[in-house]
Amino acid sequence: MSYPVLRITRDYAHVEVRKGRGARRWQDMVEIFSGPADRNQEWKGAEGEKLSARHCMWPSDPQSTLSLPYTVSGTEGLGTGKPEVLKFPSGVFSALALFSKSHPEAEHQRLVLHEDPRSGNCYKIRLTAALLDLPIERVQYDIMLGDTRKPEFLRTVNANGRIPVLQVGDRFLPESNAACWYLAEGSPLIPTDRFSRADMLRWMFFEQYNHEPNIATLRFWLLFVGEANLGEHQRGQIMAKRAGGEAALGLMEEHLAGREWFVGEAVSLADIALYAYTHVCEAGGFRLRDYPGVCAWLRRVEGLPHYVAMD
Repeated sequence: MSYPVLRITRDYAHVEVRKGRGARRWQDMVEIFSGPADRNQEWKGAEGEKLSARHCMWPSDPQSTLSLPYTVSGTEGLGTGKPEVLKFPSGVFSALALFSKSHPEAEHQRLVLHEDPRSGNCYKIRLTAALLDLPIERVQYDIMLGDTRKPEFLRTVNANGRIPVLQVGDRFLPESNAACWYLAEGSPLIPTDRFSRADMLRWMFFEQYNHEPNIATLRFWLLFVGEANLGEHQRGQIMAKRAGGEAALGLMEEHLAGREWFVGEAVSLADIALYAYTHVCEAGGFRLRDYPGVCAWLRRVEGLPHYVAMD
């Protein structure tokens, strides 16, 4: 007989352990332990069962949405007649750390982000690099002053006159989601399953076509340009963009019902792409409190290891 064994590798103020047979989601599993846990404490599952664990960042509130689920076991590979020992923490977060240590770009290529730090599109790239623990240099421009339209920028960085641009060695890669993909390729931020990868891209396209043109544009107009400085054509678009932004947030709220991440059971580039402008959308006149599922998801992103805030 073979069975999974979950072992805690350090002391934790609060840990939850669940088990399930055939369960595909954390919420479908049965809780078998909840409380403080000491290093090397173990739980054993029956043959064919899965074990999962998570720790809570705030021990006083075990139900906090800042808890991070770590899926640590599946039934695949069992059947050796020996226990399969699984160490916690594991899952995507430890895999991200291992990825950063072995990623060839981290060792051989100088990464430079050409950015305006007020831009959510620029922030996506910085957040992706941070979660992967990849060092990245920053060169800042002020788009309000036309820095990206100057001849030197157009000649040496991006002929399209836009940021962000990820510089890899002496090569330049514009477009935020393309840059995020470049950094994350081969990491757990991109699902290995073919359909899940396509689904991740679906949400990244949604962000660029339905989300960003409405939510990011209103934030830029109202926070940086100022409503009094808008042209008549821009003022005439405000209500339509507000309706479009609310529709995008509503779709996100509906999708997040009963799930913790946009694709599968772990954070992916879909979450990073959508997080960037969603978490600052109130500057564009949107009310996040109207979307409790989105708010809980934002807190989960902010609880990820190596998370960095927007400047």
